[in-house]
Amino acid sequence: MWCLVWLVMKPARLDDLVYHWTLLDDEKPLEGNKSGATRLGFVLLLKFFTSYGRFPRGRAELADDVVECEAKQVKNGAV
Repeated sequence: MWCLVWLVMKPARLDDLVYHWTLLDDEKPLEGNKSGATRLGFVLLLKFFTSYGRFPRGRAELADDVVECEAKQVKNGAV
């Protein structure tokens, strides 16, 4: 299991960010009327779950560059 955590926490390369963390067109309606930090948190949980089949156990499982990438996608700026 520690291997999976290591894969999540290592600094993400650009192609990994694009492949695993880009919000797809069919996922955008799921954001609904969420805004701000709620939207960012929802998108992080959604993309983590679609990639790993589970929810993160805590903030430590999300690399800073992943959070920054998602914040830019949802135009939140909360990093």
